[in-house]
Amino acid sequence: MITDMTVIKKHLIDHVEIELPYPLEKDIMIKYITMKDGEQSFYTGGRFINMLNEKIILSNAGRSWTVPTVIKDKKGNVVYESRFFVHKDFNKKKDKDTSEFESIISSQQEVIKKLSQQVKLKAEENDKLKIIIHKMRG
Repeated sequence: MITDMTVIKKHLIDHVEIELPYPLEKDIMIKYITMKDGEQSFYTGGRFINMLNEKIILSNAGRSWTVPTVIKDKKGNVVYESRFFVHKDFNKKKDKDTSEFESIISSQQEVIKKLSQQVKLKAEENDKLKIIIHKMRG
């Protein structure tokens, strides 16, 4: 648990705050600020496992724990919202993968288009040959 603002700022260089609900992917590193024992503190976090019941499950070095997304009073009113941070480039790998997949799909569609044209031509040839055979027999 870290409370020194200069240390926190160093840990959050190249990170962005996310707003929940957020489509988090498994194993993405999450850092967070939450309230514990009445004191707000920063934690270097861990890898995202799952989210359930207003808690995020993280793991690091074989151990896992939960982080409350909100803290409520006895009446159920939200009194504190935890803050979550991810590296600003966590989407770039996804974007790179997406563009690579789009390129593959595009080239496969071209192959399908060419093969469809060939099938159409062969079907027309087949029909012509059937007519010729039918005329020769008849």
